[in-house]
Amino acid sequence: MKAFDELMDISYELRNIERTLSLLTWDDRTYMPPGAIKGRSEMRATLYKIHHQMFTSDRVKRCIDELQKPKNYDQLDEFQKASLREMDRDFQRKYNVPDDLIQRIAKAASEGQSVWKRAREKSDFQMFLPYLEKNIELKKEFASYIEYENEPYDALLDQFDPGSTAKWIEEVFKPMKKNLSKIVDKIGAEDKIPGEGVFDEKQFPIEEQISLCKHIAKEVGFDFEHGRLDDTVHPFTVGMDHEVRITNRYNPENLMSIFSLLHESGHGMYEQNISPDLYGTPIGKYISMGFHESQSRTWENLVGRSRSFMEYIYPLLTERFPSLDEHTISEFYGAVNRVEPSFIRVEADEVSYNLHIALRYDIELGFFRDQIEPDEAEVVWKNKMDEYIGIVPTDPSDGVLQDVHWSGGQFGYFPSYALGNLYAAQIFAKVREDIPHLDGLISKGDFRPLLDWLVDNIYSHGRRHLAPEMLKSLTGESLSERYLIDHIIDKYSSIYGLSL
Repeated sequence: MKAFDELMDISYELRNIERTLSLLTWDDRTYMPPGAIKGRSEMRATLYKIHHQMFTSDRVKRCIDELQKPKNYDQLDEFQKASLREMDRDFQRKYNVPDDLIQRIAKAASEGQSVWKRAREKSDFQMFLPYLEKNIELKKEFASYIEYENEPYDALLDQFDPGSTAKWIEEVFKPMKKNLSKIVDKIGAEDKIPGEGVFDEKQFPIEEQISLCKHIAKEVGFDFEHGRLDDTVHPFTVGMDHEVRITNRYNPENLMSIFSLLHESGHGMYEQNISPDLYGTPIGKYISMGFHESQSRTWENLVGRSRSFMEYIYPLLTERFPSLDEHTISEFYGAVNRVEPSFIRVEADEVSYNLHIALRYDIELGFFRDQIEPDEAEVVWKNKMDEYIGIVPTDPSDGVLQDVHWSGGQFGYFPSYALGNLYAAQIFAKVREDIPHLDGLISKGDFRPLLDWLVDNIYSHGRRHLAPEMLKSLTGESLSERYLIDHIIDKYSSIYGLSL
């Protein structure tokens, strides 16, 4: 059909611009020299403006209107209908937004990320505050042009997890927070410290960690023929269809880099295994950020922090880091699964992690309900940390400045992390049914059956289906916190010798 072919031609052109912007994002946050920020922000702003103009053109509207006519729509196959659905959805979200606003948002994001990096290094919230204020102001303006269900924040949530609303997020988060808080309190009341001393007074050379992480990424299935691994302040992944770039950070005093590597590898393998036939089409992308995070958390926690993975990885660790020889696999397993208060979200344990997300969600919601002013963020952050985690950061780099998201205007993203944990646990329960000997395979370093299952059932499909539909087709149920809570109770009851 001529109108559909024309729409696909436009989609391919749009995707090429998106790939270019992704490459610039990677460079911004890895190797771009500090003095390049002004020129880079202008480059990005121009590309975003061109992308927006192309997407909201009369040409796109004409094609969509033509294809939605009953006589034409009825002739479309499943792929074409899904492509039209996603193209129309994105078009409707962008159509009323002025070109100059898109340009201003892109420029502010690029400048904000550069300043955030310096502010974080100096632990200076006041340095970053004007950029936070600007980004919030711009996103409020953006939301005013978007149709949303109940409140402006819904428009931002919907960007990352289509159909999500603040009301729904609160319904999902409420029982989750209640159950997790009880478990955290119960474990916190114990004197037991699993794996005590494993990392004490030891050094793990960064070059050796980088080599190990590249080996692990390759072993689990990350394709280095179409991807690469680099260093950054805050780990992230960018997918550009034919290539995927993941990043990591390293601390010579511990081996937490293994788990951030698995996290980004999970993102990367999702991107690498979307069917090439879908590249450039409206459905040649991930389903939602919640689903994307479900895969990073699957590989980081459900695989990486499992006892079976310890049996695979520990011989490699003792070979590279002989100081670990004095400890057992069980001690190392306990050390990397220890539940303890942490200032840093990306280093938080499985049990308390979603409470870190709840904190950020509360603050974001406050921004967009005009209940929290940007200059109050540092104090509110400390109060929420005390409420949810039981500790209070004294250094902004350990608190309000630790995450990159607000510097780039990514409000509405944080809930995706918690949704990802919930999706991951529910889907992994199904994986275990379908692969009964999964633990034995992981302990031997055989990750192929798991990756194949995920590719066949999730990755390859792109966004043919919406997240709620995909989850229900995989598990037979709508999203439930029960699977995550059950996983945590089962695992940590054993580690701590408690009846949780």
